[in-house]
Amino acid sequence: MNMRGNTIFITGGGSGIGRGLAEAFHKLGNKVIIAGRRQQLLDDVCAANVGMSSYVLDVTDPTNLRAVAQQVISDYPELNCIVANAGVQRVHNFASD
Repeated sequence: MNMRGNTIFITGGGSGIGRGLAEAFHKLGNKVIIAGRRQQLLDDVCAANVGMSSYVLDVTDPTNLRAVAQQVISDYPELNCIVANAGVQRVHNFASD
């Protein structure tokens, strides 16, 4: 993958690994669009990274997922990379029944 000049959509981009990826790709000169459930976190990331944009997205809601996907495709027809990073990590003991 060419690391510069892309248009990248990153789910879970408001915090954690997603934010780190978004900021790293943004610094390399890519157009970065982030998505997440919490508007305030998205706003904070975009304020700290001028030129980045965001969408509120809940990947567990099929209607919202479809609507945001259609909007992103419409707004960014040059989109050429998606990072599906959204998720929640929970502690689980896989050694137990």
